[in-house]
Amino acid sequence: MRVFFSAFGRTAFDYRFAYFILISHSALMSGLVWYFDAKPHFRTATTYLSWSFTALFNIAIFNMLWIVFRLFREGHEHPTAALKQKMAYLLLRNDRLAHATHSTLIFLALIVVFGSVKSTIPAITPFVWDETLIRLDRVIFAGVDPYVVTSAIFGNAYGITYLNFVYNLWLAIFIISMIWAPWIGNHTLRLRYMLTALLTWFVGGNVMALCFSSAGPCFIYLLNGDQTFVPLMDMLKGIDAETGTAWALFAQNVLWTSYSVEEGAISGISAMPSMHVAEAVVLACVAWQFGGIRRWLGVAFAATIFIGSIQLGWHYASDGILGGSLALMFWKSSAVLAAWSLDRPEMTAEAA
Repeated sequence: MRVFFSAFGRTAFDYRFAYFILISHSALMSGLVWYFDAKPHFRTATTYLSWSFTALFNIAIFNMLWIVFRLFREGHEHPTAALKQKMAYLLLRNDRLAHATHSTLIFLALIVVFGSVKSTIPAITPFVWDETLIRLDRVIFAGVDPYVVTSAIFGNAYGITYLNFVYNLWLAIFIISMIWAPWIGNHTLRLRYMLTALLTWFVGGNVMALCFSSAGPCFIYLLNGDQTFVPLMDMLKGIDAETGTAWALFAQNVLWTSYSVEEGAISGISAMPSMHVAEAVVLACVAWQFGGIRRWLGVAFAATIFIGSIQLGWHYASDGILGGSLALMFWKSSAVLAAWSLDRPEMTAEAA
């Protein structure tokens, strides 16, 4: 235990920028919530947190069982002693457990802050940007609504089923990535992912979501009677009635109900920018570092999430474009921040 606390304190300097971003995020959002006398729905944050803890526990147990299985397969005479030795090597080598603890604490705190603030966005600033974003999309797509373009390929039962599956998979991949990332052996890559995620969810998920408060295509008719996306929603309802695979409709109904009655385990409506696309791009940037098939799977995943955000009625195309651009910008800047973070004075002195 003494070894862990020593390593935890020693590695804290590496996370100074990450903690600074997290504290700034928390302070700014708390100030806004207090100033506007908004009432965050903490149940949303605690639900996300519960899912994360469940995934963390299950992955830890699975990993432990896998190590035990390998030890038995290798024929160790004393598997318990071998397991202790193996775990000590994995956890303490290169201060891995200390780094993972810092990273995990920061990620969990980010979930609480973002989840709590997201549900208060309409209370702080009403949905007023939808009409502007509809016009912007038409400028980008030469006068055509983007869903008309994506529907040419994905506007059928097979396309909708595929997009729904990948779009729903996003949450599981995101949670797993936050559990996996703290254990990356490459300190620079881990910090880059963490810093990029912190900045993207802070600036994009909360600050810009407040500045460009919008509900999104699937909610615009319910919000103000705008019929722009009625054909898209009718198509989704028709495919769901036929195949039962337009699962986005269920999630949208849950969110709208939570918004309408101001309660529910999952609440919070916000279109601009698309954090689904932003996080998918961040994950693609991480996957790109590993090369091979993984980098192209990451690109394919991000592209599918972007198309799905449009075709399933969640977002305007401009939401995804801005979200992805933010992720790329912060990924680039995170290289500098990570280099500064890991440039410890004591390490320089030892090297000399």
